[in-house]
Amino acid sequence: MTIDMRKRPDPDEPGTELALHDALDGEVVSLPARPEPELALRPSPAVAMPWEAEPPERRPIIAPWLRQAEQRRAAAWWVARRAGYHLAWHAVRLHLYVALTLWWAPRGLVRVLGQVRDFVDDGDARPLRKAAKTRGDDALYLRYRSEQKFVRAAHQRHVIALGVLVAAASAAVWWWFAWLWPVAVVVVALLGWRGQSPDRPIFTPAVVPGRFRKLSPGVVVRAFEAAKLCTEADPLTFATPIHRDANGWRAVLDLPYGKTADEAIRRRDEIASGIDVDERQVFLSRVRGSAGSIRRVDMWVCEVDPLSIAAGPSELLTRPNVNFWHPWPFGKNERGETVWLCVLWAAMLIGAIPRRGKTFVLRLVALAAALDPHVRIIVFDLKGGPDWTPFEHVAERIFYGDRADPDTGVHPLAALRDTIDDLLAEVDRRNRLLRTLPKAVCPEGKLTEELSRTKHLGLQLIVLVIDEVQRAFLSKEYGPDMEDKLTDLAKVGPSAGIITLAATQKPDAKSTPTGFRDQFGIRFALYVTTRDASEAVLGAGAGGEGMHAHKLPPDALGAGILRGTGDAKVNGGTVRTGYADAVAAEAICLRGRALREKAGTLEGMALGHTVSATPVSYSVTEDLAVVFGSDEKAHSDVLCSRLADRWPDRYAGWTPIQLAAALKPSDVRPRQVWAVSLEDEVPRNRQGILRSDLLGALDG
Repeated sequence: MTIDMRKRPDPDEPGTELALHDALDGEVVSLPARPEPELALRPSPAVAMPWEAEPPERRPIIAPWLRQAEQRRAAAWWVARRAGYHLAWHAVRLHLYVALTLWWAPRGLVRVLGQVRDFVDDGDARPLRKAAKTRGDDALYLRYRSEQKFVRAAHQRHVIALGVLVAAASAAVWWWFAWLWPVAVVVVALLGWRGQSPDRPIFTPAVVPGRFRKLSPGVVVRAFEAAKLCTEADPLTFATPIHRDANGWRAVLDLPYGKTADEAIRRRDEIASGIDVDERQVFLSRVRGSAGSIRRVDMWVCEVDPLSIAAGPSELLTRPNVNFWHPWPFGKNERGETVWLCVLWAAMLIGAIPRRGKTFVLRLVALAAALDPHVRIIVFDLKGGPDWTPFEHVAERIFYGDRADPDTGVHPLAALRDTIDDLLAEVDRRNRLLRTLPKAVCPEGKLTEELSRTKHLGLQLIVLVIDEVQRAFLSKEYGPDMEDKLTDLAKVGPSAGIITLAATQKPDAKSTPTGFRDQFGIRFALYVTTRDASEAVLGAGAGGEGMHAHKLPPDALGAGILRGTGDAKVNGGTVRTGYADAVAAEAICLRGRALREKAGTLEGMALGHTVSATPVSYSVTEDLAVVFGSDEKAHSDVLCSRLADRWPDRYAGWTPIQLAAALKPSDVRPRQVWAVSLEDEVPRNRQGILRSDLLGALDG
């Protein structure tokens, strides 16, 4: 259908019609022109009634910490511990308190008698009467004596005298009973308390009081004025009153118009100075959503430095298993709440200077993966210490150091290079497989939890752990080829269920290239020495968002800043990670091995398979041609089994990954082939080798 352009109609002219000419049958279709708008008849825009509008954010009726069992237990334990400490403190000093009380009791008695005398004889007017009598001013003296207060004092004397007589009579009667001694003790105690010296009190406090007891509006306004975020002309307003929250005080503030929450976050040090506390006790965040705005700030001030309190043992110690597809307990935030972490769709980078708990944090993430029997774990500890030896129970492959093993001849960096090549090939295989799966099984063309647990598809999650990754990049032999491959794997691996976890103590551009670091969606920075190092680990712009890893306390081991989780309550906040030492790691890995044995997913070196360098005295390609026989194609695991049966001294324990690495120099690449499987001799689609590719490599 085409438009007849012989006469261009004006759509705004009243009564005009648009003619459409059908090229097929020549029919002209007329459409009515747009009618004249009637402004007077336009309906007014709908006005949302109060019950139809989006409800405002409501403050909880019951404090959040009272609704959380963990917080209630923490509060009860804090009260009991504090009360017990005070009781023990004063009990040890009880004899000193008794001695001081007896020492100050006579002085207290003198003070009490003096107060009684002043009360009876109108002590305030006594100097005046004495001065008038000394000057001989009888009229003034009589005036003072005739004052109503002096007359009232005369009545007071009678009352006091009567009271003394009653007390003396009562004491005489009580002398014969047991009531006298408790009363005497109380009286002496009161006299001692009244006679104590201000600079040396009887009771000494058990704890030193903090810089502030309660956060008040005046202190908050003073702090923001000191940070030049508000003035008397442009005041600060409180969206919510200051209230107790966990072990601190919380308030939601609205900055003056023109000021932003990001400015307040950048000026945290000035705000802490105005409150007169350590900057590590002040936490600022922006309030987003319908209840927030760009100038609304959520401020929480902790009574103590939260990073000075350890998070305690990791909750993984008591968990029977972990589903790595879902968040698991990573540590505690500044409020003492559990921080949940999920690294499913993003690589994770951990950075810090040496001896600050970097390896412990990386190992904690790997321990969570160990408790999921459907996660394959590959470990490269380029530092070469004993930290990762517990993972020999569960790791498919594990290598130590950055030099060749004298026993096996395997170079860890060469194994890392080959492993990365295999994993990149695995990414391609998985993507091809996901494209061929029916929509009912894979509706979005993406890996799902159910698919990853379907064993015959070979889509299990793979976690590649690289500790001290900078050693791979600094290697003269393997470093130049490592940057592109590792960067590519960190970039495309998570979408296929292959997750890279890396830790470095040198996050500079030379030791850990920027392109590689930029591929990590989740960052965790422990203490570093410079702002540049903090930005390198946490990513560009972290400092502008108030994330400064170089300002963390150096003695807070395992505590750092977590960024990139997507959780607004945690992102950019400080986290005290759970502690799992070597003994705990061993216990968790043994539990993970038992889970894998039960699920039938224990593979590789964890089963006792060894990896050795390929001797130059024989050719894997030629040996493979011998065991290939007349088959046109075969699975890689079938070929490994045939090689081990024919030459057990050469190929015992070989896996498809080792076979692919050995064939790489011959340019023979494994691919998906339809062949008889090893376990049940049923044809399946798995990774294998074509005989034509092998013969082509031999002819070349």
